Amino acid sequence: MVTKTKRVLAVILTGMMAATALAGCTQTTKTESGSGTGTASTASTADGGESKSEGDGGSGSTVDVYSDEMTANIKAKMKEEAAANGGTIELKVWCASADLKFEKTLIEEFKELYKSDDGSYEFKIRSSGAIGEPDAGGKIVESPKDGADVFNFADDQLSTLVEAKAIAPVIELFNSNVKANNTKETVDACTIDGTAYAFPKTSDNGYFLYYDKRVFKDDSAVASLDDMIKTAKDAGKNVYFNLGNAWYNAAFYFSAGVTIKYENGKQTTTFNTDEGLNAAKAMCHVAENAGAGFTGSDGGSGDNTAVEKGFNDGTLAAAVIGTWEGPAIKKAIGEENVGAAKLPTALIGDKQVQLESFGGYKLIGVNQFTKFPVTSQALAYYLGNTQSQLKRYAERGLIPTSNEALSDTKVQADPAKKAIEDQTPFSHGQGSSVSGKYWSTNVGGFGGEIVTKKGAFTDDQLKDSLAKIQEQIDT
Repeated sequence: MVTKTKRVLAVILTGMMAATALAGCTQTTKTESGSGTGTASTASTADGGESKSEGDGGSGSTVDVYSDEMTANIKAKMKEEAAANGGTIELKVWCASADLKFEKTLIEEFKELYKSDDGSYEFKIRSSGAIGEPDAGGKIVESPKDGADVFNFADDQLSTLVEAKAIAPVIELFNSNVKANNTKETVDACTIDGTAYAFPKTSDNGYFLYYDKRVFKDDSAVASLDDMIKTAKDAGKNVYFNLGNAWYNAAFYFSAGVTIKYENGKQTTTFNTDEGLNAAKAMCHVAENAGAGFTGSDGGSGDNTAVEKGFNDGTLAAAVIGTWEGPAIKKAIGEENVGAAKLPTALIGDKQVQLESFGGYKLIGVNQFTKFPVTSQALAYYLGNTQSQLKRYAERGLIPTSNEALSDTKVQADPAKKAIEDQTPFSHGQGSSVSGKYWSTNVGGFGGEIVTKKGAFTDDQLKDSLAKIQEQIDT
């Protein structure tokens, strides 16, 4: 006689093959495991029944994914996929080059957890460092059938992936747990029109300020960009803020009141306005200090390399960057000397204005055209589960999205976590702000020219450049 649990599991796993969309459920907090033991510490029921976390007042349909019975059922589906493809499960995973070594350790754990009990299939999972989060979505859309089975990407790429029908919806088996275990904001970032298409990975796809506490003694010392540049100059160092990058220099446009929106498949901006001019003039004011307390160019090496080099050789006292550079900065100047804060104010018009930013999340997606939908979904879920997020934080310093991981003592004590929280009220979601068209304009190049010429532009020259950018976006 088939048990209720097995009937439910069979229905759920059958649905995996069709990549069915999922219904919403109330967010709860629950503990999950994924260390390769095949067991889980969880308050949910294995048959997908209701589970309620103490103190959250909510309930949701969740599944103990790592129970022995569920693991066996998933393996059975993997066996079917392997049989249909010559007896081998062969997946390609895309991740950033800096994450390559770490992600491989998680992949090996996954392979150990789901290895065949009877030798009926074998795993071949290879990760490539050639395509990271900024580029993965675009590459998948270009040629989905040639893309990775599982890929990491920034949340602003989700709408394009969905429109191209290149990303598979997250099936109910995993998404019920994703909704229960992660913050509402990150779950929302994975969802379009009520359907979830991705797994949350990190909650820190934005930027803030890292600084050397030996140069900037307290919070007041990093409140104003003008003051920071003067302090850094006096110390024979610089503040790094890459104005030649459209992601970073958007801080000045947002803060000046420029509108940057992506709605209903259309990119709109108001660069060619008084607000746009004020933003450009503010950047010129900062760029006047290039080489004398300020550096606004990566010199062609890339932001990460420039920041690491600057803190290692002592030429940088602060940098506008993200958590991915936290471990390198700590190694360079000593963890006890590292401070983190929201962005400072900048002189825009005749007022000091809080700099705003892009803020978002890094997600994990599954290719709609993968030959191994069950295995790919299981791997994507594993890479984003609570234990993997905690390991990723310990190794790479990347802030989790899991409620349980966020409550970890070390994560709570990380100054970067507080900096992100303080910057959040002044951040703009990438998914609702920009599309690929925005990145293809001269927003970054224009900022780079401002730095190169140390802000030596007339108002008319600035207006002309802004008008051309606006035309690129409107065309």
